[in-house]
Amino acid sequence: MVHESLVERMSLDGRRAVVTGAGSGIGRATADILAKAGASVLPLDLSGADTVTVDVSDYAAVESVLSGETIDIVVNSAGIMAPDSLATTGPEDWDRVLAVNLTGYFNVLKCAVPRMNRPGSIIQISSMMGHIGVAFPSYTATKGAVLSLSRQLAGELGPEGIRVNSVSPGMILTGMTEDNLSDGPGRERVAQRTPLRTVGTAEDIANAVLYLASDLSAFVTGTDLLVDGGLISALNL
Repeated sequence: MVHESLVERMSLDGRRAVVTGAGSGIGRATADILAKAGASVLPLDLSGADTVTVDVSDYAAVESVLSGETIDIVVNSAGIMAPDSLATTGPEDWDRVLAVNLTGYFNVLKCAVPRMNRPGSIIQISSMMGHIGVAFPSYTATKGAVLSLSRQLAGELGPEGIRVNSVSPGMILTGMTEDNLSDGPGRERVAQRTPLRTVGTAEDIANAVLYLASDLSAFVTGTDLLVDGGLISALNL
């Protein structure tokens, strides 16, 4: 009976989920696992197979694609990275990263929240970079902002029955990290610095999102779930 109860609480049957960045990587894995849990998924991306095309930095485009929707779950996962430093970052580079990684999140929230059922769940993908800020100023700035925005919205939307949490991936095997992790030696270097001695997958992050989307986390809001294999703990030694 306990097993049946847990399965039921993990189920997303009858719920509508919006997932941005669903064309690849973490977004795609998230869209897949939410669908397997029973949700009807609206996968959004600028490009990619089996997605609805939308530029999240364009408010009018987001409003148009969400028009008429009734939503239970929002996953903000769209993101880009500029592997830059302060010296090499141009104003246009800075603006583009912020437009997708932060303004894009705002646009989706602004358009989705009025269309959400209560109770509802919002999950925002941040990054371990938002916690430690070791490189890439534009990317790191947006991910730190996502953490703060998620905490603020948890307080604002909680009385309405909407939970807001974030997930911070560590070094994950995706297209965004392929330059560092695609070769064996690079992957092994990262794995040896990680207490669990491996690098993560997009599915590891999707599993965390599923927990936060489901009723198993019904009393969880304003929290960031750091999924990094213990890497930050090791860096702090």
